[in-house]
Amino acid sequence: MVRPRPSGPPPHPATPQAPRGNPQRTALLIAAAILLLGGGVAALVLTGGGDDSPTSTVAAESSASDSSGGEEAAAEADESEFVEAEEDGFPAASRPEMEEEIDTLLLAYHEDVVERDFRSAWALLSARKRQQNLAEYGYGKWKQGQASLSDDLYPAGLRARIDALEDDGVARVLVTGMDWTAPGASCVEWSGLTWVRYERGEWTYDPGYSTTGSRRRAWKPRSSELLGADC
Repeated sequence: MVRPRPSGPPPHPATPQAPRGNPQRTALLIAAAILLLGGGVAALVLTGGGDDSPTSTVAAESSASDSSGGEEAAAEADESEFVEAEEDGFPAASRPEMEEEIDTLLLAYHEDVVERDFRSAWALLSARKRQQNLAEYGYGKWKQGQASLSDDLYPAGLRARIDALEDDGVARVLVTGMDWTAPGASCVEWSGLTWVRYERGEWTYDPGYSTTGSRRRAWKPRSSELLGADC
């Protein structure tokens, strides 16, 4: 469910200025370390691949609903080259066209996180990513991880470029342009590589090196290249 890009940047949330040694700053550093496992904003992910069937997705989300209330209960090549959808699981579109849709998806996701609209952000994740988060952590802890970024992330300038087309409808993308203003941070831009997946006719967010076994083997040693890793 890709939404059109807004005409202007969202209002910047107030950035708390946590003094050195403050418990708030310590909590932020711990949350950032946890998020790194996921390779970016959508963290707290599993080591397995997951089952993408609608039945298993509903079952997993229903299980989380039983243990949570309120919001938790509601959770559920060449630029001119065209990719054959039926062969590789990608839309029949040029790379610039795919990048435009991916750019819009990732901007929408990160704006939802900044606005603390976690239910909308959740809905933009791939089916297997939601299953992994529910099975390993539950919706509440996933939400907590995202909330640790809400005050310091400014995604208005986000740009996504396809780094590689992998198998099973997965594209690895390089994200740049998001400002990061956490007190004492070692970077000023939340950038790096992450993944999206084309499923059921739309692009979804599929972050984290631990999403599948093959991705973990390839990218755990290279986790410093992933989204937000240098912050």
